[in-house]
Amino acid sequence: MKTNFEALTLKPFNPQKIQARNINFKFSTEIPRHWHDNSLTTTHFINAIGLFLPSFESFMVRVLKSQLGNIKDSKLENQICGFIGQEANHGKAHHKYNQILQNQGYKFETWLKTMDFILAEIMEKRLGSKICLATIAGFEHLTTLLAGIILKVKMLESADSRIRSLWEWHAVEEIEHSSLALILLQETDNSYWLRAVGGLLGAGLVIGFTTLGMLLLVIQEPGFFSCKTLTDLKQLLFTKYKILPYSWKPILEYFKFNFTPCNEDILLLAENLSLSLSQTWVN
Repeated sequence: MKTNFEALTLKPFNPQKIQARNINFKFSTEIPRHWHDNSLTTTHFINAIGLFLPSFESFMVRVLKSQLGNIKDSKLENQICGFIGQEANHGKAHHKYNQILQNQGYKFETWLKTMDFILAEIMEKRLGSKICLATIAGFEHLTTLLAGIILKVKMLESADSRIRSLWEWHAVEEIEHSSLALILLQETDNSYWLRAVGGLLGAGLVIGFTTLGMLLLVIQEPGFFSCKTLTDLKQLLFTKYKILPYSWKPILEYFKFNFTPCNEDILLLAENLSLSLSQTWVN
């Protein structure tokens, strides 16, 4: 398998001991514009997620670091430090790939500044640390759900191997640390309503940023409005990958009073993928 990365530190999948994996991704302009099965729709759906991740990962790192002094459990503190390290690495890797998109001619600088403003000036400065932490918990639930769907339906099998490796690594770590933001929130404030509001805000940010980012990228494509684009969108959302049918029930479950973030099937998928990736890294 052709790879575009070096694993500088190899650590096994272990939700009980979160550690950052220092992966050095090497992207190049040789990556095709429509790297997912020549589909601009699916390509830009995933590109749009990566577009906002550097901003949101930086936001999460700032918020989580601000909470470290309030954690009394040393084990949880170590877990959160590992979580912070993983998110910081995700942001760096996706920023590097976003520069490739810029080199390919896509314009999104204003969009990135808008996201930074929303997260830093509105979320952090006006809504406060508890709401930010609750939003991160809701965001993490949704992104873990999305990572699980992508692995379950084998969406990445049709991707260019150089991009596939980036998203497989990210999916593994997203699932590995999936419950930590909620655990920290419950340690800080176990209010159901705080969790529910954060869930709505987190879902709104994921859905809003992804939808608008995808639209921003797609409309920059010549002849983007076509039967193939609409067919690919239908396959993405309803038929082949079924993003919407697979999403609605787990999203609603987050708003149950007795919700617990545990999905053994997704954990097993991520653990098996981690083993496969480790073999690739070693080879």
